[in-house]
Amino acid sequence: MTFTEHPRLLARVAGAFYLIITAFALFAYLYVRGQVIVPSDMAQTATNILAHERLYRLGFSAATIVVICNPPMGLILHELLKVVNPRLALLALVFITVSTTIEAINLFNYISPLFTFSLPEYRSAFQASELQALARGPIRMFDYAFSVSLTFFGVFSALIGFLILRSKFLPPILGILMMAAGVTYWINCFRLFLALPVPYIPWVTLVAELSLALWLIVVGVNEAKWRAQAGASAAVR
Repeated sequence: MTFTEHPRLLARVAGAFYLIITAFALFAYLYVRGQVIVPSDMAQTATNILAHERLYRLGFSAATIVVICNPPMGLILHELLKVVNPRLALLALVFITVSTTIEAINLFNYISPLFTFSLPEYRSAFQASELQALARGPIRMFDYAFSVSLTFFGVFSALIGFLILRSKFLPPILGILMMAAGVTYWINCFRLFLALPVPYIPWVTLVAELSLALWLIVVGVNEAKWRAQAGASAAVR
């Protein structure tokens, strides 16, 4: 049995991974950090982290699950979409691999402030203001490193969107949405890099990725059209 003998089942597995990634990322990066981290007030951030240590650890755990689920999701989408264009599908897999690697390394910046504020060795060696200064670096670095990972993920999203648009077994609107999500990721990232007065745009990426995840879970792919396109691709090669 080949890996893609049941493309609809694979699509549903990919959709499940994508839904987990989206839900856990929203919890870890938006909800938890939004509740705990106050970039303009390190004293309040220290208080929040110490008061909500369990929540912060749950956020870190959720972020870890995100980076664990990214590679299999990317691999399955590669296997499904390589019948459209194998080189672009491989390139998309490379970009999500790089994105996930940076995101995983950046988790050290996620958890670092917890240790800075809670370890007895730090608390006995530094004054409160000094601890806050030490924690500010990783907190600030997290946003930049995460945005670097999202620039790679944005290319992945755009490539996946283009492949979906060219496919005959998934709705073209999903491809358009994913391509728009890729552009939006770049806008969101470079507004931070260049300190541009551009508003953060979260809804385009959320709508696009949730739409793709839910379609893959509920509908999957049109197996007859997928096999026809796979056969045509094999004949060309």
